[in-house]
Amino acid sequence: MTESIVDQIQTLVESILSEQEDLFLVDIIKKGNDRSGKLIVLLDGDQGITIEKCSEVSRAVSHFIDEEIELNEPLTLEVSSAGLDHPLKLNRQYVKNIGKNVKVTLNDKSIVEGQIKRVEDASIELEVLIDKKKKTTETKVINFADINKTIVLVSFK
Repeated sequence: MTESIVDQIQTLVESILSEQEDLFLVDIIKKGNDRSGKLIVLLDGDQGITIEKCSEVSRAVSHFIDEEIELNEPLTLEVSSAGLDHPLKLNRQYVKNIGKNVKVTLNDKSIVEGQIKRVEDASIELEVLIDKKKKTTETKVINFADINKTIVLVSFK
């Protein structure tokens, strides 16, 4: 069985990023239908990622697709940082966002908002505001297995 285009691109991107320990691949999303498709490569870094690095990866992936992959359909390539509009996916992203406020949607559809205080291998620890007037908080530990989606909340204070 031949390797899928997503698997091939993942191998390529991981080899490109392996030269820089603080950068990592978050996800590769393939969208579209039989007539046209879109491949979205999401990157991040422990200190963020530059547009120049995204461009470098984009050029390498584009060249690889042109030279190595037989496409049956047009394919649009998008390489970008995993910005605020994309949920956190990797443990490493949670670590990067320690101290930031997040909105966690659990598998049971309940929502917990709080500040990431700690990240373990299997869970995160949030400081959750219980009473705004008294400014009382409680610590809540959430297992990754119970998380459906986590979004970083933007603060304009």
